[in-house]
Parts: sequence; structure tokens; C-alpha cells
Amino acid sequence: MFSRLLCIVLVLFVVSVHSVRSLHAQGWQAEWDRALKAAEQEGQVVYSGCGSHDYLKEFQKHFPKIKLVSVSLSCTQLVSRIMAERRAGKYLADVIRFGLTSAHTFYRAKVLQPIDAAFILPEVKDPSKWWQNKHHYSDPEGKYLIIPAASIYERFASYHAALANPSEFKSFMDVLNPKWKGKIVATDPKTGEGRNGARFLYHHPELGQQYLRRLLSEMDITYSRDYRQATDWLAQKRFALYLFSQSDDTLNANSQGLPVQILDTGNWKEAPGLDAIGGAYLLMDKPAHPNASKVLINWLLSRDGQIALQRDGENAGSMDSLRIDIAKADVHPLMRRKDGVKYLEMWNPTWMNMKPVEELINQVMGEGKKN
Repeated sequence: MFSRLLCIVLVLFVVSVHSVRSLHAQGWQAEWDRALKAAEQEGQVVYSGCGSHDYLKEFQKHFPKIKLVSVSLSCTQLVSRIMAERRAGKYLADVIRFGLTSAHTFYRAKVLQPIDAAFILPEVKDPSKWWQNKHHYSDPEGKYLIIPAASIYERFASYHAALANPSEFKSFMDVLNPKWKGKIVATDPKTGEGRNGARFLYHHPELGQQYLRRLLSEMDITYSRDYRQATDWLAQKRFALYLFSQSDDTLNANSQGLPVQILDTGNWKEAPGLDAIGGAYLLMDKPAHPNASKVLINWLLSRDGQIALQRDGENAGSMDSLRIDIAKADVHPLMRRKDGVKYLEMWNPTWMNMKPVEELINQVMGEGKKN
């Protein structure tokens, strides 16, 4: 009698669990079907972003009934454009991909809505699909600025093979060797990758303000705001090192037979950085196409979307998706995350206040002009 009762209880339990799972599956599927149908009725979605948009062609293949309007400008231009539109009462932007400085400008302006509220697909919601079993955000609240990809920070320096030997560098301190004085070109630390690199050095617990001050004041650096120009100067042997470089440009130049290469900081004495090269995705608080925005966000963070991002045209090989359920063979070995390494996450919200970094840069570079 007891055995029969136990069997009945177990059967009821299994049926109950199955029913709950079925209802859950039906719940997200029904929500997705509703969002997709409404998105197709809206007819389009507006994606604004700095950087390459090539990978979005895959979205259009998956969702041909939703026209993807792509707005590609520099982050600075996009901030000005979108904020001007909003002041005029025009809410045209839906989903945005920004570098972190620009992303935090929008976060502070309170013009965003939590992006996680748009997650529908189980594969997007499931934290076990992502590095460290969680979604990564750059805002303090952890719900507005989601980081899709992060690669080892190898943009600190590139070198000319005839003028510098990588075996000479085992620490960031080795760059301060007087032998490199006057032999360094760098991206202006007030802009782009120069700003990102300066922020990394400033906040690095083993380097900090003192290191950044010494680098900018002692090494007689030549500055450029043109990545290609600085890469050309490096290739022409005008300089031995190029700091705050675009690793993509260096790798492209190397593939063309030029004797330039990335200086691998991943094994240096100090902890390596993990750089959000792909920036962050943002969802506007008043999207013109709310349902199409949801469909786009879910695709961007889906397995298919992250594979497309990782293989994106001009960035191919430099972006390591934070999804861990996709192959990494197409990520350059220098930039691919490694298991068991403790990285400094460069999207740390406490790093995003650029004011103290800029004050130090202005002070040091101002003193240099006076001298």
C-alpha cells in the first residue's frame, strides 16, 4: 500500500514539474511571438553606434520583415546628434552601441531604460552562458550598460621589430627606460584609445597616478589623433613604440608584411586588463520602435548575434564575446581570455569618472609645453 502511494506521489511530482516547465516555455515563447509580431508591424528598428556595423547584416537575414536602419558615426557625433534630437522632441534612436565614456554620458543624463527588461530568450537571460556566470555591466546599478565582449588589453603598445625586442619588456615599468625617450608615438591621451589607456594606467593598483605622470612627463612622447598615421610612422621606423594603439591597425599592417607587432602585455608582471573593446549596448528610454528594439537586443545578445559580433569585419579577431558557449578560434590568441587569470575589468563603474584623469593629463602636458 505504501509503495503504491509513493509511486503515485512521484508520478504526480514528475507531472507537476513537467507542467511548470511547459508553462515556463510557453510563457517566453508566447512573449517572444507577441514581440516579434508587433516588431514586424512597426517595420523597422534604428541602431546607432560607433564602430563597425557589418555584423548587423546577419540580423537582417534573420528578420527580413524588420528593416534595420543603421546610423554610423563617431561616438562624439552620435552623442551630440541624439541629444539634439531629444531636445527637439524627436525620439528617433532605439538601440545604441557606445564606447564606455559616451555610454556613461547617456547613463548620467538618465535617458535610458534598463536593458535587462527587454530580455526574452532563455539563452539571453541564462547567466551560465556568460563569462563568470553573469551578465556584465558598466553602470553602478548593473542594468543599463551591458558589455557584450571583452578582450585582453593589448592596445597599450605596438613596436617596430627592428627597433625594439619584445623580450626587453616584462613590466610596464620597462617602457620608462630612458633608452625609449623620444622614440615613442602615442594616441593623444585626451581622446579615443589614448583616453582609454590613460584611464587604465591611472586606476591600475600597481601603476596608478605616479606611473601615468612619469610616462607623460619623462618620455618625450609625440602625440597623434590619427591611428593610421601613427601606425605608418611606426612602420616607417620614425618611432620604436606606439602607445595606446589600435591593435587592429597593427595586425593589419603586420599581415601586409610590415615589421610591426603588438607588444604582448598579457604576461607582464602587473595584472593584465580586460578591455570592453565592443563598448556597451544601451536601450533608450523612449524608443521609437519598442518591440523591434526588444527583438534586436535579444538577437544582439543571442548566440548567433555574438558569433556575428566576434567575426565582425574590421574588428575580426579582436573581440572576445563574453558568451562562453561559442567557439573562440576566430579570436586572436593575444586577445583571447585565458582560464585562471585574474584580470582588471576596465568597465569598472568607479573608473568611469574621467575628471581626475583629465586633470592629471592637462597638468602634465601643460607643464611640458611650458618647459
